[in-house]
Amino acid sequence: MNRSPVLTPAACMPWPVQNPFRMRPGLTHLDNADTPRLFLRDDLAPAYRAHKAHALDTHRAEALVGRTDPTILEAMAQLHEAETGVAAAPDLDALTLTLQEDFVVLRDGDTMTTECLSVCFPSNWRPREKHGLGFAAIHAPVADNQLLLAGANGIIDLAFRKRRMQRYVWLLTPSADLSQHPHAQRTRWEALANATPQELLAQTYFRVERQTTLPLPHLKAGVFFIRVMVCPLADVLACAPGRAGELREALASMSDAVVAYRGMEGVRGRLVVGLG
Repeated sequence: MNRSPVLTPAACMPWPVQNPFRMRPGLTHLDNADTPRLFLRDDLAPAYRAHKAHALDTHRAEALVGRTDPTILEAMAQLHEAETGVAAAPDLDALTLTLQEDFVVLRDGDTMTTECLSVCFPSNWRPREKHGLGFAAIHAPVADNQLLLAGANGIIDLAFRKRRMQRYVWLLTPSADLSQHPHAQRTRWEALANATPQELLAQTYFRVERQTTLPLPHLKAGVFFIRVMVCPLADVLACAPGRAGELREALASMSDAVVAYRGMEGVRGRLVVGLG
């Protein structure tokens, strides 16, 4: 299989950088979004499918965790076909390979907890460790998580019981790989310990997760979708004036805890200099 990087064109990359940087819920009603759809499908779909197939072939137990009610999978398949025109069989493997999004099914009982995870492209976390957990436990390791945890009940009620919602999470990474599982072989920041600020910028990628939610109250469930997009940072910065300054300010305003959580202690300072 050709496992070359799957890069989203810079013009199609969201730019969710805000200042000052804060770990915040950042939810918006999907109906009010520029693209009011749960699913994004583009010309890269075959490449996403190939990379997901590789994940299932090489570490299936890490990518697919748990099971869920077939009626939930049927609802997802119907919505995907309605939005994209692409049909998928309502089973876990078929949806995993057809959707460009990863997804997590949450069951609404005494609390809403993860029941099934189809996550081929995690951003440095292990899907198996999130199985059977609720919102607070999932986000407990996140640095500066006070805003997230304080709003946990409201977030769950709104996004998984009432309204389809959207949020973006952005990261800087030295790897173009869609899958950034903690144990995956990939370029890490440590490999760029001796890079100059400009060399570091040239080897950095902008990674965005578009996260959407689907409430299924009639099935006592909700679904969380994660669409990962990656592009060379230099290309994204060149799309609009002022972006380098915005990113520089965001990086400079990150707390030391967030920098450590993202593994950027050794590069944040040089990135800030390079963006200046």
